[in-house]
Amino acid sequence: NNPRILIADEPTTALDVTVQAQILELLRKLKREYGSTVILITHNMGVVAEMADRVAVMYAGKIVELADVFTIFEDPQHPYAKALLKAVPDPLKKIEKLESIPGTVPNLINPPGGCRFHPRCPFATEVCKIKEPPLVEIKKGHYVACWLYGKLEHEEKTTPQAVEVQGE
Repeated sequence: NNPRILIADEPTTALDVTVQAQILELLRKLKREYGSTVILITHNMGVVAEMADRVAVMYAGKIVELADVFTIFEDPQHPYAKALLKAVPDPLKKIEKLESIPGTVPNLINPPGGCRFHPRCPFATEVCKIKEPPLVEIKKGHYVACWLYGKLEHEEKTTPQAVEVQGE
């Protein structure tokens, strides 16, 4: 009974670097040995860069961007994904001030209408406040939930109902 799916929710949070490395190596080993898909839930972008093949960027419980790890780090398209990566300090550069995302995280019991990121988004328009954007494929294998890419032409029938992500 080998596991087909392993779900690891913040497996390295609050651990020292040595133990983090051991946990990540164990996840790699289990993936290799059993051919398992690993769903890794983390806020640590370094762990994402090291471990992930595909990445789903979530904001307030919704997927806002889905693509391979290279695309997410090199060509993010959703305003939240872009802001998130700008907020990660570069260890090779002198930092005078850390980047942050203006505003506050929404109340998830009573989330804002439309796109949940719209109160913090510098590009928000009226439609962003009213209607939740569908997750649309903007390039092969690269999905974004943002009206900047939907231009309102995308109808529900052209929107994937669910995006299936295959493990290796």
